[in-house]
Amino acid sequence: MIDIDWTLFVQIGNFLVLVFLLNMVLFRPIRGVLKERQNLFSGLSSEVSSLTEAEQGVRQDIQGELLAARKSGMNKRDMLKQEGSAMEAGLMEKAKAEADAEAARMAEKIKSDVAAAREALRPQAQSFALDLAAKILGREMA
Repeated sequence: MIDIDWTLFVQIGNFLVLVFLLNMVLFRPIRGVLKERQNLFSGLSSEVSSLTEAEQGVRQDIQGELLAARKSGMNKRDMLKQEGSAMEAGLMEKAKAEADAEAARMAEKIKSDVAAAREALRPQAQSFALDLAAKILGREMA
């Protein structure tokens, strides 16, 4: 059977001294390192979350600016398109007016040329008619 004597108290003392020494040499430094590590990770975690929030803010700003630039570009494109359409309509109207004026001039010139040709041929028409009748009838017309 186990006897309780003075060695038991020595063993208990050794155990307490060992626990005290291990606590001083091993457990406290490990707990300190773990606490530092936890603090570092929590600091990094808060930094990551703040950077993530900043990134989202910057991303939203960029998207807003991009949207504004797209709208501005679309407005400018539409404005230029309208200006081009107005210019085109003006040029087409001008070209149509010039073409109509040229066609009217040509028609007037043709009319005057036809009238001049008729006036030039009128004195000769009688002699042409007599020559033609003579050829058709085969005899001389007086």
